[in-house]
Amino acid sequence: MDIKEMTVKRAGLKLDLFRKVIFLLIVTVIVVFVMQLQSSVLIKPDIEAPSPHLQSESSKDIDPLPYSRYNRFGMEWITIVDELNWQQRHGYAENKNTETPFDIGNGSLGLTSTMTTRVMLHNTNVQKGEFVHVVIEARDKNNRRRNRGGDFFMAVMQNTKLGKSTAGRVIDYANGTYSVYFYAAWAGKAEVTVQLAFTREIINFIRQVVKTKEKLQGIAGNFTDGVTTESSNCSMISEGLWSDKCEYMNANSMGKTVLVCDRPSTLECSQLNIIGRSVQQMNKITADQMQGAADLFESISQMAWLPATPVLIQDAEVYPRPLQQCGSDIPVPLSDGYWETRELFIPLVCHSKQWSKEEVHRCLSDKTIIASGDSTVKQIVRLMRYEHAYNMRFHFMAPRAGQIDETVPEFVFESDLIDNITYNECQSKVPIVMLNFGFHYGMWSTQSYIERLFRAKLAVERLLKRCPNSKVMIKLSHPREHVFREQSIHSSNWVFFDQNRIIRYVFAGIGVLFLDIWDMVLSSFETNTVHMPPVVISQEIHLMLSYICPEMVGA
Repeated sequence: MDIKEMTVKRAGLKLDLFRKVIFLLIVTVIVVFVMQLQSSVLIKPDIEAPSPHLQSESSKDIDPLPYSRYNRFGMEWITIVDELNWQQRHGYAENKNTETPFDIGNGSLGLTSTMTTRVMLHNTNVQKGEFVHVVIEARDKNNRRRNRGGDFFMAVMQNTKLGKSTAGRVIDYANGTYSVYFYAAWAGKAEVTVQLAFTREIINFIRQVVKTKEKLQGIAGNFTDGVTTESSNCSMISEGLWSDKCEYMNANSMGKTVLVCDRPSTLECSQLNIIGRSVQQMNKITADQMQGAADLFESISQMAWLPATPVLIQDAEVYPRPLQQCGSDIPVPLSDGYWETRELFIPLVCHSKQWSKEEVHRCLSDKTIIASGDSTVKQIVRLMRYEHAYNMRFHFMAPRAGQIDETVPEFVFESDLIDNITYNECQSKVPIVMLNFGFHYGMWSTQSYIERLFRAKLAVERLLKRCPNSKVMIKLSHPREHVFREQSIHSSNWVFFDQNRIIRYVFAGIGVLFLDIWDMVLSSFETNTVHMPPVVISQEIHLMLSYICPEMVGA
């Protein structure tokens, strides 16, 4: 075969290969088109089709929740599985008996009792700058060890003579044993006090009874046309049915939660003028709920302190702790900080400082602070005006719980407030938005509460996209006094602690700043109340400013 024939043959082979490639491409396009055509009938265009899950020999590659990709409703049981996994990871093991079907006995298991629960110092040789480790072993009134966690403990380590104090970080191992860690910020004597705020059983009552019931908030509605006035019963409802009621909806701020009122006999639904929700009415509703579980609330364990544990801290040279700049999504540390004196709190969450009036004005000269929240936020507004001559814009959250009736047409919801911040305003001054979802939400169902948070989150995301230079800060709740037994249920410290956890979870990862003052208030030498005195509010402001202008804090 000569060179000419070889060349022709090679060209023919290339042509055949080219034709085959074209044919395969055409077939592939047709197959893909048919598959897309079929899937478009089964799957909506705006929903991503789940990819097939292949079996793997490794359990780590197996999706434990395959149906969660299709439906998320009714999966509260996940928390039970998570608690059991947490318990097992921390070394909990039941006694094994394989010879008989049961371990047979005669006994009782009661609520955790402060009379028998033990607090033990785990490390006795502690130096300044290290952590004091205390172990709590929960026991019932019969001195029987509790084999489950969930009790809500709060702990403080203080030296009242030196004026030094810090709160402890409680770790629940879900097996009746708890660790508490305190930062040893000083040398010398200290005293650890642990409070059993709520037992697991009371918390379950709050979760399963109080926080799931709707139509129970006891809101009074007042209708008027300027001449005639009528009263009506109202409720906030997210889950539930109703018939022939006046409905007041704000999907942008409250999601599916609706304010529902009985229809007035002569006036129109549009003539709702005032709503109010008294503490006395909230207490009455809660008292009715508590009647079916009176045995839980007869115990002296609720809000009781365990015997104090003395600690001796050895002196040592302490080097400054490296702290990151105050910003968003900072991990919760083992210690939030300590009171160096009765007037000065040293945060260990991030790098902060005490601000002078001149520094405050430099920090805020190109900014405007817009606040929406409760009266604890208003305390900050007032002290900023009094101590630093700075005026913050403030709007009360709505609806509120308390003795003051609220005028409905004047309601300002936080999501609407945020959406009304325009691009041009952002160019004029940097908006700093402060939000608060605390004490007035105690009686809200968990569903309605999360709905409102989620709508606020969407508004925050829109703001940060519209005005990337803006900042959003959420002031979290702090422990307060329990005045009435009923109030200690519907507006308890556990409820507010849990709300803080929910807020962090909902707003995580979008750039929100969390002003967490729980440990600051808990460990202060002032009585824990809703409205803390100026000495505490002042320290809240210094931490707040360190988040707003972290670049001014220095090294």
